[in-house]
Amino acid sequence: MVAIHITGVHCQISDKVKAYIEEKLGSLKRYHPRLDSLHVTIHEAERRGYRVDVDMHLPTGKDVVAHDQEDTLFSAIDVVAGKCAAQLRRIHEKESEPVRMRA
Repeated sequence: MVAIHITGVHCQISDKVKAYIEEKLGSLKRYHPRLDSLHVTIHEAERRGYRVDVDMHLPTGKDVVAHDQEDTLFSAIDVVAGKCAAQLRRIHEKESEPVRMRA
């Protein structure tokens, strides 16, 4: 399980939302086994809806960021979870490719 830190900017985060975030983002370790921790920041958008930012910390020192803005908080969490999975999958594939030697 990945350590998840959740922060609300100018909004309160309910236990239901925290549980949903942990359900959706807690399984990201399967896409990159060395994923250490996540920091999720939730903002109320300026006009309407919510913005969700996810900072993923890898042990190589690389930080990966994904964000999305949607009308509802739960849909923003769903979309950003998909973006996180896609980025981690690409990074893991690049890291696990065998090094090709030049002739």
